[in-house]
Amino acid sequence: MTSTFATNPGLVRQNNEDCIRVDDTLGVYLLADGMGGHNAGEVASSLAVDSVFATLSSNIGNTTMDGFFELIVDTMQAAHSEINQKARTSLSYMGMGTTLVVAIIRDNTAYIAHAGDSRAYHYTSPSDPLPSGEGLLRRITNDHTMGDQLLANGVPREQIQEKQFHTLTQAVGCGEPPIPDFNTVELNQGDLLLLCSDGLTDMLDDNEIEAILAYSDANLNTLAANMIDTANAKGGHDNISVVLIRCSE
Repeated sequence: MTSTFATNPGLVRQNNEDCIRVDDTLGVYLLADGMGGHNAGEVASSLAVDSVFATLSSNIGNTTMDGFFELIVDTMQAAHSEINQKARTSLSYMGMGTTLVVAIIRDNTAYIAHAGDSRAYHYTSPSDPLPSGEGLLRRITNDHTMGDQLLANGVPREQIQEKQFHTLTQAVGCGEPPIPDFNTVELNQGDLLLLCSDGLTDMLDDNEIEAILAYSDANLNTLAANMIDTANAKGGHDNISVVLIRCSE
């Protein structure tokens, strides 16, 4: 596996509250999008990423692939408690929290867990055969938002306020402890795995992301920069972060 990441504050916000950690040797990739007043979002996302990465790096070598989901859930819930405790130390931290998407890659299989509305996508190498009707880009995660929950319950899209698609039903650090969704994805040679914050997906739809990744044989740094530049060109309303992982075996 080879990877790169890029993050940018966007054109509206002063601070960057996203946080990323990647380790190709361990096959561990983390992306968090913090929320809260002042610099609380930065604190929450950094705490989550540091806590989860430290626990994963200490335990992953002793965990079978069947145990990855339980390990990730335990690390997310431990990070949730740590952020909760930190929030009690200062009024400026009250209510802080973060999204988190975690990918562990072993033997060309990606084990992905997430809480919140940061996403994971799988881009299939164009040389691979595709089932009829499928595109090259497949969204792996479902956003944990009130709007998406209403859609799942059968409420028509036009009856849902846009702000409800930005109201999280799960987060790390605030509210109830997260119960992350878990997915596995088989990766073939040349495939890409994309982790991203909603600063990207609020600006670009899936077709626009797929069009950029169509140059999947390009340098990963170039692809990441193109996604951020395009999101900024369309307004850059939020912090924009991406992690790109290429399956090279």
